Amino acid sequence: MFLRRKTIYYRKILIYIFFILLHVFLFSINTAEWGDSYRILRASEYIRDFSYPQDEKRPPLFSAILAARPEGVDQVFWGRLVMLGISFVSLIYFKKFLSVFISDRKFVDIGLLFFILNPVYLYWSIRIMADVPFTLLVITAFYYFFKWKKCLNLKHTIILGLICVLAVLTRFEGYLLSGAILTGFLFRDFNFKNFSAVLKKNYKKSLSFLLIVFVLLMPYLIFRNPFGSSYFEEPAGRVYNFKTFWIYLISLFFVFGYIPAFFFIFKEFKHIKRFLFNNISIFSFLIVELLLCLIWPAAIPRLFTPVIPILIILLISALENFFKKFKRPAVKDVALIVLIFVFFIFSQYVLRLQFLIPNMKILFGVLFIQLISLFLIFAKKHKLSWNFALISMFAWCLSTIWIHKDIFISVLNASQYASKNLTGVVGYNDVSSVSDWYLNYADSGDSVRGYYFKIIGGSDLTKEILTEQKLDYVLITNEHNTDMEIDFKKRPYLEVIKEFRYNVNGKNFFAVIAEFKKD
Repeated sequence: MFLRRKTIYYRKILIYIFFILLHVFLFSINTAEWGDSYRILRASEYIRDFSYPQDEKRPPLFSAILAARPEGVDQVFWGRLVMLGISFVSLIYFKKFLSVFISDRKFVDIGLLFFILNPVYLYWSIRIMADVPFTLLVITAFYYFFKWKKCLNLKHTIILGLICVLAVLTRFEGYLLSGAILTGFLFRDFNFKNFSAVLKKNYKKSLSFLLIVFVLLMPYLIFRNPFGSSYFEEPAGRVYNFKTFWIYLISLFFVFGYIPAFFFIFKEFKHIKRFLFNNISIFSFLIVELLLCLIWPAAIPRLFTPVIPILIILLISALENFFKKFKRPAVKDVALIVLIFVFFIFSQYVLRLQFLIPNMKILFGVLFIQLISLFLIFAKKHKLSWNFALISMFAWCLSTIWIHKDIFISVLNASQYASKNLTGVVGYNDVSSVSDWYLNYADSGDSVRGYYFKIIGGSDLTKEILTEQKLDYVLITNEHNTDMEIDFKKRPYLEVIKEFRYNVNGKNFFAVIAEFKKD
């Protein structure tokens, strides 16, 4: 018994050590952050001056956490360090949340490794984005709800209300989490036979939770009306057709990073359905989040991040149940496996989605390893099969991160150069907020300022327009339009002083800084 406990302890420690080493290795792998990251950092600089940008649609909590940056520490470095800490705490709480539903320590460890090596979650955990901090609050809220479910009192209700309020202040989906926890309060100990009795018993605590959330959130609601958010306007321009649903479905396949996951979920569908109906709060949150992903297709698979812990729990629960009544695969099982893999490969061959593996050779290699892992499961080589599965997921994660590590590399270097070496006003066509951050906020001083200058073609770069805009320099990049080319020889009043060109994933990206000669 002592040796068994010691083995479990070391196995748990090794998982945490692996997590830390992986995240330290990936800490600075990204050349630049996504545009939203710089908007979040910009808001944090405003908060340090006790204000908040009026044009910022994102809630303030994550920016407020970043605003605690020690003086003299680089903002991007600090943001990545905060993300490392939040990701580690997320792992700790996910283990607690997973253990509520999974009793077998072996499957808890598998679930933790699936969480660490999830390609979507890992990718966003090393980016300065609010999705992972929000997901931590989701995990924490559900963990404490189920921990206290049988003995909810006023103290528990206040804590759960506070967590939900913090979630609202982190991402707009916090309202969905609050609704899901409220559903959990309302339908606690629910079954169809005692429906009215359950509502009668739970409505007082449900109202208490709702009142606590409302009171705590009131100052923020006065500051920002949720129904006036620009988020509601974004789906208006979306095109919803067969391809939209196809991308959504294949992205849902990708979320696990382990294609056989769908085989086990299909095989244990009755078990999964029973699990969800017994945990109505999780079920309601999962449904509304998946619907949200469908409404905002342009943001997938990132929008799946908050439900990834729930999906992993469903998968591990299905696996645990599958192995309790393990049987050799029937012909229909083999047919289902082949169908799932063919569908995934065909979809990626046609759609070439970036967040799936766009390199078909790597994709085939990863899926081949996953097929071997599935074969080893059926051959009852379980330990070896999970090793193969985790190797394939590790390769999937690294390939996804690698192909995106140099996004905005040209405009980043051009913006940093302009910030350090130029004096005057710079007009840029970069819509990613990279130029805005480095020219206006990232310790750029007062010698240089920049603002967005729309450049569709050469007709926007006439001497008259540049004079009217009062520009001293232009920073032109094709990061958002790889077909763009500007012939500076035809514009002698624009003297190229610095050019940055890079080949990223087979495409040429450039950023050119040119001085405007007014005379």
